[in-house]
Amino acid sequence: MRSNLLLAGALAFTLLHGESLPPEQKQKVDKAIPVGAPAAPRKPRRMLVTNLEMRDGHPWRGSSHETIPAANYAIEQMGKRTGAYEAVFSDDVEMFRPARIKQFDAICFLNTVGVLFEDAELRKSLLAFVASGKGFVGIHDAIATFVQYPKYDQWPPFGQMLGGTENGGHPWDGENMTVKVDDPASPLNAVFHGDEFQIADQAFQLQEPALRDHLHVLLSVDVEKTGFFPGHHILPVRTGDKDFPLTWIRAYGKGRVFYSSLGHGAPVFWNAPLLAHFLAGIQFALGDLKADSTPSARLSAQGNE
Repeated sequence: MRSNLLLAGALAFTLLHGESLPPEQKQKVDKAIPVGAPAAPRKPRRMLVTNLEMRDGHPWRGSSHETIPAANYAIEQMGKRTGAYEAVFSDDVEMFRPARIKQFDAICFLNTVGVLFEDAELRKSLLAFVASGKGFVGIHDAIATFVQYPKYDQWPPFGQMLGGTENGGHPWDGENMTVKVDDPASPLNAVFHGDEFQIADQAFQLQEPALRDHLHVLLSVDVEKTGFFPGHHILPVRTGDKDFPLTWIRAYGKGRVFYSSLGHGAPVFWNAPLLAHFLAGIQFALGDLKADSTPSARLSAQGNE
């Protein structure tokens, strides 16, 4: 029985880390991976990557399940081929214990969902890790982690670290969105050359007011060009400001946070400009790529002085 369980576990791990990709998808990812990193690592970097999804205290695979093999393969190969980092994959929550987490330079929540753990030591360890000067990378459903419908406030400190809390689903759920580059000068946005672009993917909406008071927004939905309709179930606070950040960075204690809402659909992970954007974000979180994380509203106020 034990050997069967180990075999099943190994098979599940294999299916989520690239080997299950259809050949044509693997070729697309391979072709899209950046040829080099935007910054030279100051030392060998290791990043813990988890795809853990939990519902009602039990592991499950949700709507992002089909995307995870492509996502994991892209993240793994980007680090390996550019030399920017080594990706270590694990869905074992014991990896977040203080003695084990300290071996990493950053943590990546790659389409994680739900309340991953309620252990107080693990929660303290995760936040302390980032605040101590390490990095956190969140991709897509990371914003829907440590929250669970219909209650969205199980662990507010996680949302405060990440920069916001998802509440209200997806105003755009697979529709084509026009994305504007909010900070063309940021090295994380260098690949876009200041040009807007279109993509069909999911966008989240956050429940906190005045998002740019604490986020350095890199990309956001251009609401006027994308379309803004009441049927999209927009929260009142977002109806008021029409602000839907997609990617941002921020400081947390001595640490660095990079988050992108993009990544629901597998094609995101063979989109060459987005992979270059993700790689730059990862290197920012690791501490190798310097970028201004001053909240956007403060920068705007300084520019108007």
